[in-house]
Amino acid sequence: MPLILRLPDHAYAARNYLGVEVGAHFDIMIATDMLGQGAFDDPAGWFELASGPLQPVLASIDGARHAFAGQVRSRFVWEDEDLTVAYLLLDTPTPITLLASTFDELPPDVEEGDWVYGVAHLSVAWEDTVDLPLGQPIQVTVEDIQRLFLHPGPGFGIRQSVSSLPPESFGQDEVLLALRKKR
Repeated sequence: MPLILRLPDHAYAARNYLGVEVGAHFDIMIATDMLGQGAFDDPAGWFELASGPLQPVLASIDGARHAFAGQVRSRFVWEDEDLTVAYLLLDTPTPITLLASTFDELPPDVEEGDWVYGVAHLSVAWEDTVDLPLGQPIQVTVEDIQRLFLHPGPGFGIRQSVSSLPPESFGQDEVLLALRKKR
């Protein structure tokens, strides 16, 4: 079963809009949006600390939305005046980088070896860009590209399967990639 991930326009821009097409092979990392601990109503998703070991899980819920559970393998904290972000590399069946914040000056109380679980939209981060300070590259093949047209005019709100993305910004359109992990 393929892994469905969002391709955000900023991630595509990080590769200078080098084209993406069905059948292409890439080294990628997988990341969540910024998640808050216990923010169960947040549309971006949420995470929680587990009281003990869990079965590692990465299960598709709908499109790029996944349920996950895994152990924190590594942790990197980025601090700014108004925001602290913890990048947590999780050992799930396919490693993901969880971006976590308490949305203030304190990092989330999560350490290496802790078990976490939650729900998040997962996105592509190219291995050859500097988008993530922490992640584990995996090799994938693009099996399908779904583009949801959200620009005004004919086709607005229609999702179409396309064979490739042009080397330009797709703006507000949503792009989902169906990827097959290489073994």
